[in-house]
Amino acid sequence: MKSTLRSLAVLVPMIAAGHMAPLQAQVAQDTPVVATVTENAQERINYSGKLRMLSQHIPAAACHLSRGISPDRAAAFLSGATTEFDRILAALEFGDEDLNIIAPETRRKSLARLHELKETWEPFEVAALAIANGTGTDADLNYLLSENLAVLTATQLVVEELVRQYANPNAATQASLMLIDISVRQGMLTQKMSKEACMIGTVHETPQTRDELAGTVQVFEASLEALRFGMPQVGILPPFNPEISEGLEVALADWTSVKPLMTEVLAGGELDGDGQISKFIGLNATMASMNAVVDLYSGATRPNS
Repeated sequence: MKSTLRSLAVLVPMIAAGHMAPLQAQVAQDTPVVATVTENAQERINYSGKLRMLSQHIPAAACHLSRGISPDRAAAFLSGATTEFDRILAALEFGDEDLNIIAPETRRKSLARLHELKETWEPFEVAALAIANGTGTDADLNYLLSENLAVLTATQLVVEELVRQYANPNAATQASLMLIDISVRQGMLTQKMSKEACMIGTVHETPQTRDELAGTVQVFEASLEALRFGMPQVGILPPFNPEISEGLEVALADWTSVKPLMTEVLAGGELDGDGQISKFIGLNATMASMNAVVDLYSGATRPNS
């Protein structure tokens, strides 16, 4: 009971403000626009949501690489995430058959949001690639760690605009969209935690970093509990099927393994080299398990699924 009350205390203000469930809020408040391109709506919405996670995955990997924490893995994550962000952004504008986004975007407002994101992304990409290629400077790393939230905000605006355009109330209910969105955000939160924990104890730590990390952990845990059991008070349904339940339990197991390390960091402890590596790998494993849950929710909400 106390756990449920804590989760409500965390989630209700965020949902009311539109920070936790913008997909649900957009569908509820806006009349969806009839899209010029009607195909691949699910893919467009899901891929745009993935950009949020990548906006945090990139600085997290760059920070760990700069500290020599699992450098080969961190460099691979950084390079791969940067390439993937660039490809998804291009696909949302021009189409990409391999991503099942067949036609280019044509709606003016959606294109405007994509172009705004591109302007924010391009200098971010330059810094990320420089670090991934081994030619980055302290200024490049500082740019990634100071400007990533601007990229995250710009990706969120793209998500909201594409939902406004493509969400089909006959294909997915508001509650289903809310579940997908919260699950997608969970992957982003694992990387936000990874970034914030990595910054602690470095010149990039700010007076707010520990509080931000504590808040990220709190939202992640409250959201995971809501997904596992449902939270009808705020419109969150329990899992649709046993496969989703099992996927959420895998995510919980991954999180349970890494949580003691996060608790130690928040308590002011210093992790040794093995602990730093375990934290980095554990949060990436939790991200992967949450991404698998997103796929399960998406499959369950497609027409004729």
